[in-house]
Amino acid sequence: MEMQAAQSSRALVLRALVAYGALLCSTSLMNASVFPQFDAVLMFARDISVTCGALAFLVIGVLAWRSPSRLRPRHFLALMLGCLVGGGILLAAGLALASPVLLTVGASLVACGRACVTVTVGLVLATLSGWAAAAVIAAACSLQMVGAPWFSLLAPAVGTAAYLVLPLVALSLSAKRAEGFLQKGATHVPPADLAVTRPTSFLAPFSALFICLFLFQVAFGFALRFDEVAGAPRLSEASALPVVLVLAYVLVKRRPFSADVLVSLSALAVIGGFLLATRTEPSVLWGDVTLLNAGNSLFAITAQLALVAIAARNPLGAATVIAWGNGASSVGSLVGAAAGMVANGWVVADPQLRFAIPAALLLVFAGYVILGLRKFTFKAVIEGVVPVGEQQAAQAPEEVFQHRCEAVASRHGLTPREAEVFAMLARGRDRAYIEEALVVSRNTVKAHVKHIYAKLGIHSHQELIDLIESEVVG
Repeated sequence: MEMQAAQSSRALVLRALVAYGALLCSTSLMNASVFPQFDAVLMFARDISVTCGALAFLVIGVLAWRSPSRLRPRHFLALMLGCLVGGGILLAAGLALASPVLLTVGASLVACGRACVTVTVGLVLATLSGWAAAAVIAAACSLQMVGAPWFSLLAPAVGTAAYLVLPLVALSLSAKRAEGFLQKGATHVPPADLAVTRPTSFLAPFSALFICLFLFQVAFGFALRFDEVAGAPRLSEASALPVVLVLAYVLVKRRPFSADVLVSLSALAVIGGFLLATRTEPSVLWGDVTLLNAGNSLFAITAQLALVAIAARNPLGAATVIAWGNGASSVGSLVGAAAGMVANGWVVADPQLRFAIPAALLLVFAGYVILGLRKFTFKAVIEGVVPVGEQQAAQAPEEVFQHRCEAVASRHGLTPREAEVFAMLARGRDRAYIEEALVVSRNTVKAHVKHIYAKLGIHSHQELIDLIESEVVG
């Protein structure tokens, strides 16, 4: 029995590794092989498609937050397949026929499909143990970093085919396992309602974590497009070394690498990369590219580790946090890439800016790391998420409210009639409403309210509402 469990666990880890590795490699193929082909048809097709992918993440996050029933597994799977297959056909036709419309629509649909698959793969990673998830993430990133410099050497047709097929591979390996998360979310109270009574169990859309993901990706997006060569980002094989070292640490120590240490190393690599980019003599070894790409990958590992760890702590908010986290990163990359394109135009007009722009960005980035992250730690964010119990999650907001009223009434010794009046006051009803609902006189209502206030030790209606909101129901 134990042997079967171990084999099942190893099979799950392998499936997660192949799925996540396929997804990351498809991203590298997109940047190195597919996007450069877009320029001959419509230069802005790449930016439109990436924008659609970022919006897809945000839409998934909002649906998972407010209306998870719309993300039922069967519907979600159909949506992913439709976007990937239909979009892939249109993209290939757009390239073959040099059609801007077909290319843009196809690339946008594929981007939306890839966003959906990214969420399902993230949910699968959340089912692994902390060590296994860290090993899979580090191994997949290592595979991506080692292969990325070679993807641009593929024939255009081969690169495009691989880019379209790999997300389907990731989907086939992750859909079944992610179904449990999606089904659980679809049959429980929406996280937006649960967060009212359990705010520590869910991250707000503008939490420090998502802001951090956004700002780091602005820097990486800029580095990706600034000084690019023939429409493709500059790459270096040496960038894989720090990621491989992280993988070796995880495998040898059999424990996850500290997320906060990885962030510090990532920031150090990025600062070093921008510092080298300000040099007056280009380096044959492309030291700036090596450090910037290494910093990007180290931070990608950190971000994924954090999102997966939070998703594992609170499965009911898993889809939301993974979608929002990737959405924040995608939007940051878009902003940074746009800034990089603008900077490229400035450099053409004034070559001296080739060194001044990285220097300015270095100053801004270092300032954020030193000042903005002074009180922020990934460990605190992850451990600050309090899991939501299944019993409470199944309760509707009205049931939670009723339980709170009953708990307060019982603890303070309210009579049944006083408890009834108290519940009405807690809902914001005025005395006239209570008189009519209970068919009692105004003086009787006043007497009940007076007794309630005295037993609760409060002096105003607002204090009564505050008391209810602060009540914790187990």
